[in-house]
Amino acid sequence: MSLGSSVRAVLSKTAFLGLIALCGTAAQASDHLNDVNPGAGFSSVSRSYPSTNARYARIGTPRELAQVRRIAIGQSENDIQGLLGRPAIRNGDGSYEFHLSLPLTRRDRLICQYRVYFDGARKVSHAAWRRPQCANLVASKRD
Repeated sequence: MSLGSSVRAVLSKTAFLGLIALCGTAAQASDHLNDVNPGAGFSSVSRSYPSTNARYARIGTPRELAQVRRIAIGQSENDIQGLLGRPAIRNGDGSYEFHLSLPLTRRDRLICQYRVYFDGARKVSHAAWRRPQCANLVASKRD
């Protein structure tokens, strides 16, 4: 075996191991609770009165990040409502849409739409955020 083919073999093995590690990380990171899917049929947000200042157009239930991070696959509807409050919308497919006000900084909050889906036993099967900023905020380990 020549030096060039030895180097290629080591690089190939290193790349393969790196790919395995990356796939493992991606599988662990995708918990199906913080997916982003703006096309999931979220409700449109509009101001009730055109003269209303845009700052007040979006209202959400104030929640801390720790509360949202406790959502888990297999939880009941009561568990979810205990953590997130009453859903803003109960969709025809049985999913719930929540409008949450999450802490972005000490002074600012981000209004997020979160849709939780249930299986036939009415246990959480998966969930999706409308905006990637919301998913990133919740998935981040920083508070």
